[in-house]
Amino acid sequence: RQMCIRDRYGRRYYMTTQQIQCIITLAEEGSFSKAAKKLFVTQPSISQLIKNMETQLGAPLFDRSSSPIQLTPIGQAYYDAAKKILSTERELENRISDINNLKTGSLTIGTTPFRGSCMLPKSFAAFSKKFPDVELDVITDNVKELQNLLLSGEIDVCIEATDFDTELFYTEDLATEHYYLAVSKENPFNETHKEQQLKTSDIVSDSSALYNNKEISLSDCLNESFIVLDTKNNDPDITVDLFQHMKQIPQINLRCYNIETMFHWVNSNLGMGIIPDTLIRFGNFENHPIYYKIKEPKGCFGITEKKIVVAYSKKHFLTQTAPIYIDLLKQLIGQGTWKF
Repeated sequence: RQMCIRDRYGRRYYMTTQQIQCIITLAEEGSFSKAAKKLFVTQPSISQLIKNMETQLGAPLFDRSSSPIQLTPIGQAYYDAAKKILSTERELENRISDINNLKTGSLTIGTTPFRGSCMLPKSFAAFSKKFPDVELDVITDNVKELQNLLLSGEIDVCIEATDFDTELFYTEDLATEHYYLAVSKENPFNETHKEQQLKTSDIVSDSSALYNNKEISLSDCLNESFIVLDTKNNDPDITVDLFQHMKQIPQINLRCYNIETMFHWVNSNLGMGIIPDTLIRFGNFENHPIYYKIKEPKGCFGITEKKIVVAYSKKHFLTQTAPIYIDLLKQLIGQGTWKF
């Protein structure tokens, strides 16, 4: 496959798929060595390929004076066009796959690292077994980047517990996750709240304690330090949201980029955290903190629970493989067998 480009003199030349993938990978990895490793080629070969492209264009594609290297304005324009071309090619392949009754084609699923590693692998395996000739790709990233990938058509569906713009995306509910206050076993806070404590087994097995134990009010935690998610790459943190409804500000000790890091920091007694039960159930962790049900502030409802949804773009063709995978996932969830 080739893409036609005009140089500064108006002459045409063609870029191969290899060259397109090379510039995209180099731009995203930020270094020649990392790009070469990802593409399974030598560093000199990728350097020569980019140099030849720049010679043909009569302009540099990358600013090599920075670290990591950056795209020049011309390089950025080429990168954007190359991404659109690959997305269009993939959409064409999926349309052909539908015509061929799923004999070929691809399905690209986007989700966060935790869900991709602990919650969804069984559904991936079940789909691949049923459709062995369909190429299944899984991309894990933060919530904001996943939404961008869904809009650009680089992924077909996204599975996450977040709000999607209904003007841009369709969504289907999959499951509900509940949030609990997590406190290190070493924290003295536990000594005065023994009757409200929950063990990991209470949450995993839906024991009577899960329903009978009293909730804890975050007003009892005003003097405690919290670990929250960095909102640059995530939705607004649930801890901050709850305290705002109480017209209070939490004492934030640390910020982290993902829920798994928060879990480990809580366990190390670096602060309290608010953790979803999906992580507790499916995280495959050996050691856990102590958990507490959270009493939502007066006048609030549903802050401590979120819907896990599957989302897909309204403006891109949805391959036939996507609804089939979604139906399979719903069956596994209904049977309680989607755990890795």
